[in-house]
Amino acid sequence: MANSFQSCALTAVSYGIPYNPFSAEVDQVLLQANHASEILRTLYCLFKGKQKKVSLTFICRSAGIPSKGYLALVMNGQRRLHAKYWEAIFRTFKLNDQQRDILRAFLELDQITCEHSQALQFRQIMTLREGLRSEA
Repeated sequence: MANSFQSCALTAVSYGIPYNPFSAEVDQVLLQANHASEILRTLYCLFKGKQKKVSLTFICRSAGIPSKGYLALVMNGQRRLHAKYWEAIFRTFKLNDQQRDILRAFLELDQITCEHSQALQFRQIMTLREGLRSEA
């Protein structure tokens, strides 16, 4: 499991983001990522870089997730994050309302199996991203 997160600094740097998370850096992640797992992994890496206490165990305890293995699978795109953990994850990463809406839309996209519905959801994500861009 440790190997999957060794590239935290590289992940953050690949977005052109300094290795300490503030709202603007979180916005950039949300504007550039293509999957919920990518967003969660990058947020984890950003917060881990800012605070030593942040670990998978810390995130799991904060969000009420019973297994760090499950969270690692979610961050690697191998599992979907159950909806009962969404709000706690938003609080753990201290997301504002716009940021929550975008991450929620990506998490919802992961749950959708119909291609037409996925296309509609992706359009919603693009609309939410435009709102985030205009605020910046």
